Amino acid sequence: MRSAINTVLVIAGLICTLTLSAQDQTIEFPQGKLRIRKAFEVIEAQSGLFVAYNEDLLDVNKKVTPPKSETVSRAMEILLHGTGMEAIFQGKLILVVLSEKAQSESLSAKDEKGIYVNMLEEAVVVGYGTMQKKDITSAISTYRPLEKGERQVGCPDALLQGRVAGVNVTASSGTPGSRNRVSIRGIGSLTAGNEPLYVVDGIPLSNTSADAGKWGGETLNPLADINPADIESIQILKDAASAAIYGSRGTNGVILITTKKGYKGAPKVTADASTSISYIPNLKKLAVADADLYLQVQNEAIDNYNRQTGSSVSHLSNPFPDRAQFNWTDVVFRTAFTWNGNLSVSGGSQRNRYYISANARQNQGTVIGSRLDKYGVKANVTSDIRDWLSVGMNLTASHTYSDRVPDGNMGTSILTHALEHRPWDTPYHPDGSYTIKDVDLLHYNLIQAINEQDVYNRNFRMFGSAYLSVTPIKGLKFKTSLGGDFMYAEDHIYYTAKHMYGNSVGLLTDARKAYTSVVIDNILSYGFSSTRGFAIDIMLGHSFQKDASSTASQTGQGFPSSDFDVNSVAAEYTDVTSGMSSWALQSFMFRTTLKYQSRYLLTLTARADGSSKFARENRYGFFPSASAGWVVSKEPFWTAHRTEFKLRTSFGVTGNQGGIGAYAYQALANGGYNYLNENGIALMTQGNSDLRWEKAFQYDIGADLSFWSGALTVSADLFQKDTKDLLYNKPTSAVSGFTYKISNIGSMRNRGLELTIGSELSGHGVLWKGDFNISFIKNRLTSLLDDNDIVTTDDYHALKVDEEVGSFYMIRMLGIYQDDSQVPETLYKQGIRAGDVIYEDVNGDGEIDTVNDSQFVGSANPVFSGGLNNSISWKGFDLSLFLTFSYGNKIYQTWTGGLRLGNGEWPAQRSEALARWTGPGTSSSVPRAIYGMSWNSTKFKSTRFLHDASYLRCRNLSLGYTIPPDKSRMAGMTSIRVYVAADNLFLISPYRYIDPEVNTSLDATKMGLDCMWIPQPRSFTFGVTVKF
Repeated sequence: MRSAINTVLVIAGLICTLTLSAQDQTIEFPQGKLRIRKAFEVIEAQSGLFVAYNEDLLDVNKKVTPPKSETVSRAMEILLHGTGMEAIFQGKLILVVLSEKAQSESLSAKDEKGIYVNMLEEAVVVGYGTMQKKDITSAISTYRPLEKGERQVGCPDALLQGRVAGVNVTASSGTPGSRNRVSIRGIGSLTAGNEPLYVVDGIPLSNTSADAGKWGGETLNPLADINPADIESIQILKDAASAAIYGSRGTNGVILITTKKGYKGAPKVTADASTSISYIPNLKKLAVADADLYLQVQNEAIDNYNRQTGSSVSHLSNPFPDRAQFNWTDVVFRTAFTWNGNLSVSGGSQRNRYYISANARQNQGTVIGSRLDKYGVKANVTSDIRDWLSVGMNLTASHTYSDRVPDGNMGTSILTHALEHRPWDTPYHPDGSYTIKDVDLLHYNLIQAINEQDVYNRNFRMFGSAYLSVTPIKGLKFKTSLGGDFMYAEDHIYYTAKHMYGNSVGLLTDARKAYTSVVIDNILSYGFSSTRGFAIDIMLGHSFQKDASSTASQTGQGFPSSDFDVNSVAAEYTDVTSGMSSWALQSFMFRTTLKYQSRYLLTLTARADGSSKFARENRYGFFPSASAGWVVSKEPFWTAHRTEFKLRTSFGVTGNQGGIGAYAYQALANGGYNYLNENGIALMTQGNSDLRWEKAFQYDIGADLSFWSGALTVSADLFQKDTKDLLYNKPTSAVSGFTYKISNIGSMRNRGLELTIGSELSGHGVLWKGDFNISFIKNRLTSLLDDNDIVTTDDYHALKVDEEVGSFYMIRMLGIYQDDSQVPETLYKQGIRAGDVIYEDVNGDGEIDTVNDSQFVGSANPVFSGGLNNSISWKGFDLSLFLTFSYGNKIYQTWTGGLRLGNGEWPAQRSEALARWTGPGTSSSVPRAIYGMSWNSTKFKSTRFLHDASYLRCRNLSLGYTIPPDKSRMAGMTSIRVYVAADNLFLISPYRYIDPEVNTSLDATKMGLDCMWIPQPRSFTFGVTVKF
């Protein structure tokens, strides 16, 4: 470290005598009057700086007389004289903003954020720095949360749903705080992780679950600790040329989140308060048969069985004919309320700037007993101590508390058990005691499950950074920063003695997890531009990151009463565990950007990463990239007025080490094993010292077009990503003592097309903006263990060369036998008759079995997906409509309880019961009712339960009104806006159940399973935003 600093000081000393500060550089202007826009272009060409402005506030077509020769700072003063604007210098940016005097006089009549809109649109955050948008040669997309009409969401990844081409965000469920699955340009790995890298204000954030891992249900979203209201912009690095600067963590793309900061000016206060009501829509799709229909189906099933087998099974009857049907879903689901509040204060002087915010959110779940409370604070402070020295600090702290209820993975799952009781079943006896499974009920009493548990998660998190930046001479900058991410999570899982999991004595699991990550970055950058139109920027950097985690858990049982819910009073302990792990990553990076005449652009990057997760001989990986751009519209032959056209191409290599353990290359052992009454250890994993980085080789060709000065923009990208040395738990012979070994086993390819269209039209006081994006992505495995092997990843999916990762592998249903003569003899002998399901006999042996007759039948990946947003503003009113869509993806319903039609006493789903086969020609998709036979339902995983999950969803509809400025000032405010919004207003989908997006697993090899997790709710929000 000391030698690196000495080197920096030597370089600074050598260059110090050759250059001046950017503000003091002399600019030579041509004689005569110039438009302000042209004068800015002269400054940019000679200084290498970029002038950012908002045309709504500054008339850049106004003609002025510039000085013949003047410094940059003085020239800006002359050019802006009398406009009410002033220039602020920040690094390589010159921000043209309202002067303090003009702000006090007229800011209330403007959109405060609009002052910086041009700067944000043109200055793009990239890894370890910023670049001008016009100089970008790689595939980088930007999304900025809308000032008006933005969705009210609890975490930042939800903001990206349908907003960016090539970025697919899938909600796992509608439970508050649940995780989303985010993928950029498709699937990138099998087991090494498919989530992108999240970097918040330069700090890589852990995407580990926000809970301690002992709850058997869904995990919590760690990104919920970031307040969406604090986000200024989100950059998505999609290709290798943009993501390779993050090396071994860039294969799945990088999401850079930039939070808000203060600017020069008087303090500005923004407060937002809103309340929402939410409920699960379309529950009627899950309606079960009433008592009459239920008994009709059950007894029809018994009659069919008796007639076919000669048996004499008795009919069922209703033991409580006078009892009204109890609707379990009405009891466990509710209309939920959410309260959300945000408060921020920002401002500053020429040298010191600040942004401070606080937020509180109380979010009820749509299931009784579920909720998520979140509280957070944020501070972002920067100070220019000298013209050449600046420091800053950015800190976020949050606390979340979550009451949890069982979901689809658990035996006491709420939604499934709300549908699996007979029409006359109720949760209570007349004396108020609970009805019990296998005595009074077919399945668990979910009211008992909710009432007799106390299950919650508490999470404390703090992350941020501090930096020091030195600019000793023009163009040369050294920045050092120290960042950290610290998390503490606690799971409390308590079942009383009355709970079905309480073992009649009470059971408590108390689990804790602590996670820390520290990163030190040192970045040296230098920029130079000549009067002949040549410019170069160089960045050298070093980064060191160390992550550590520890876990502890104990389970106790036997408590004096339900009032005692701490393990110190437990009668005995049944499970006590603890663990620790850590890993480190050291990186060296380089980037250079060259441009000539702002027409020819070239960017080169390289990064070397060394990870402790791999053995010494495979520890380091090298990840280079190159991208080039040609701004065709700046060529002399280009004559199309008010249009811009740029071509881009790139190639790069990125790596992946996520998803594997901190000690993956080593054999690991656990203790606590009894060897002839002596304590001993046993090997648990085999380890593999030959493990290597996954590497992705990515190619991209893109084009950016702008018509009518930006009224219409089009961006398109074609890409190919070849991932090699895929990490996977390779099956091994059990005689070795292990069933798998983490290995590099294969390769895959992603190809795709991304298209984004934006438009903006105004006239007669009306402003319309529209955005449309769509992406087509195709994935396939190109090599595996043996190219002919089929590797099953669970009961529903498998891997095979030339098939997609996430493909379903099961038996195909062809229809329903309409006559006994259609049934093959071998199957007829097994009891298959007319009305039963026809399965495809792949090998033609007359039998149906999983080994020989399973086949690939579709994928959980969509053929295409995207979003469409439209917004209209007129005289203070704003209206926005946001739609998302997906086509071609499949989803498998793992819950078959309502579809068994006589296979057990399970209730029948009403729609299925009414559509059942009752004779030739009555149905070709729903089988007959038959007692005691699993052929039609649970015997096989089949396409009977595989459905088209395509959808068109109204993600958000928002209407707002901004009170006229003169009325706001009368109330002592600069702006008042009231709004109403609807989220998930409607859904069009062929999926038979409620939500085609819910996803049980975030694993790419096991996607597309609906285990009856809680669907996404429909929400209506009412709010007000005020500014002072």
